[in-house]
Amino acid sequence: MKRNIPREQACFPIRVVMDMTKLTARQIRYYEEQGLIKPMRNDGNQRMFSLEDIERFHEIKSYIEQGVNIAGIKAIFSSTKKRRNGQP
Repeated sequence: MKRNIPREQACFPIRVVMDMTKLTARQIRYYEEQGLIKPMRNDGNQRMFSLEDIERFHEIKSYIEQGVNIAGIKAIFSSTKKRRNGQP
């Protein structure tokens, strides 16, 4: 039987995310502080990330490499979210 992890299920701790994205813990926390990512928290209050979060980190990293600043990334994500929700 093939089992897939639901993309929205938060199951990865920050150390695994660091390995998967090549970001530092400081970068991950900064992107959270800026509202670009919103990880779940477990009972011990540790950040837990989903596959969707990891994809978001890869997007952020790509935009940063292209020279887009945090405000620009927020604007991109905001307009993308509006389009998904059917807003102009």
